Amino acid sequence: MYIKMLDSIVQNLRDDGGRDKEIRSEEMKYVSLPGARLEKGLREEDLKKFGVRWLLTDSRISNFYSCVQCGACTSICTAASIDKRYNPRRLVEFLITGGDVEEEDYPLEKCFSCHACKYACRKGICVADIVKVLRENERGRIKCHDEIHCNSLYERGLCVTLDTHSPDKFPEWGFLWEKIHNNMKKIRSELGLEGLYREIPQNSLDEIREIVDRTGHKRFKKEGEIEEVKKRVPENKIYLFHSCIGDAHYPGITTSIKYIFDRLGIDYMDDPRHSTCTGFAYYGDKIPFSTMLAVNARNFALAEEAGYPNVAPVCQTSYGVLMESAGVLKSGIGQRVNEEILSRVNRKYKGGVNIAHVSEILWAQRGRIKEEIKRSKHSLAGLRVATHNGCHYTRMFRKLAIPNLLDELVSVTGAEPVEYAEKSLCCGMGFGHTMEQERRYLTREITQRKLRSAQTLRKFDQKASQKEAGADIVLVACPGCQMTLDRNQELIENESGMEIGLPVLNYAQLIALAMGADAYEVAGVQSHSVPLEAVLERVGVL
Repeated sequence: MYIKMLDSIVQNLRDDGGRDKEIRSEEMKYVSLPGARLEKGLREEDLKKFGVRWLLTDSRISNFYSCVQCGACTSICTAASIDKRYNPRRLVEFLITGGDVEEEDYPLEKCFSCHACKYACRKGICVADIVKVLRENERGRIKCHDEIHCNSLYERGLCVTLDTHSPDKFPEWGFLWEKIHNNMKKIRSELGLEGLYREIPQNSLDEIREIVDRTGHKRFKKEGEIEEVKKRVPENKIYLFHSCIGDAHYPGITTSIKYIFDRLGIDYMDDPRHSTCTGFAYYGDKIPFSTMLAVNARNFALAEEAGYPNVAPVCQTSYGVLMESAGVLKSGIGQRVNEEILSRVNRKYKGGVNIAHVSEILWAQRGRIKEEIKRSKHSLAGLRVATHNGCHYTRMFRKLAIPNLLDELVSVTGAEPVEYAEKSLCCGMGFGHTMEQERRYLTREITQRKLRSAQTLRKFDQKASQKEAGADIVLVACPGCQMTLDRNQELIENESGMEIGLPVLNYAQLIALAMGADAYEVAGVQSHSVPLEAVLERVGVL
């Protein structure tokens, strides 16, 4: 495994503008000649040591030698819960002791990229990032035009569109998705939107293509320590950052956000020039880290230039990707990205953006939202809501997350947030698990656990009495989670023989409905696989 990895690494460095010369001198003793076969003259222990040393030069990898082998990562790991061969603690042990992951047949592909391991680790080690880097080097170079999601970024500036998620590519989503997909132009028209996807101007597409072309084989080595990103929840000057999954599957999410912003008088910019964050394709191993980083540096530069530095992602995967990118760009890598990539498209990121998820902005305005709901007389009293926060918000940057954010937003609408056993469980999307048809059963296994838990009983007091969760809907803050929990229900019901029928709604749609927005012309509930009409009629919204 390590010989194969080293061949790939050195070749990538050589292709990266001759940067093989920048391999640190202490590392050079493990390589005889730059053009020679790496295995010649090397002892096995040298190869293993070099392999681990290289891993630590990646900006995404923290010092895993600090691991105390407590096993907290494994105890909370989504993948480990369904495949005992997947053991994050054991993987780190292999790396520290020089073990060979390939010989152990370690199932790297099973990782859900949920970052539960980082959430649990007292040392801040993220095994999901280690697995991501190992997978990248097993795979080798990504040919963008051969990957549908990367090619979609190149052609349209969006990783996900209706074309990338068409019914023939996702037959598991069944007849309901096929019907919605075929009617999406009409649905978007009812929401006041043109075409089938968000149109990015041609000059912006030219910039995105230049970046993709220049970063496909580039590797940015760690240059200095990665700074912890700080943030504040802004009130104005919001740069609304679209979700490609949201716009493709549930365009009513963004129209609901804009409806609420307009009602509250929040100053925001809906800039057509920004691209996708690339998160869905990046975590699915379809887009290189260097491309993800440079594309988002351009997005940040656009926000700075426009005078709207508060970047507010609709998606929680986007939140995680943008926060990670901002941190890496504060290191020496940021200067390289500016000089080698962004200068070619006449952009420069100055490091001045502030990133806050849209849900946080609305949470900070919950008092004003409550007053707007009172005036609209659309209280959702009696509606029981099981909330689900995306992993890339609660787990990647746990110190910056607002506890109980969604529950508090639910309460503002008059609805009741309910507890359930699997509240903290990943939705199951898993990025690559959703992309690769042979792995989609992994997604459905976790999704079924999540949904069934919202319908079961939970003990809640010391007397062991029980209260029925009995959720009417599941509320999410991430379009990717919404897609996963909503689109997969039809097949889960067919496979399990159990009826679920649990509607999935975004918090912005819920708030907009409570404020009196039209269910079809603003919230866009007609794009959902599991219908909401019965629930909305019961609480007087329809």
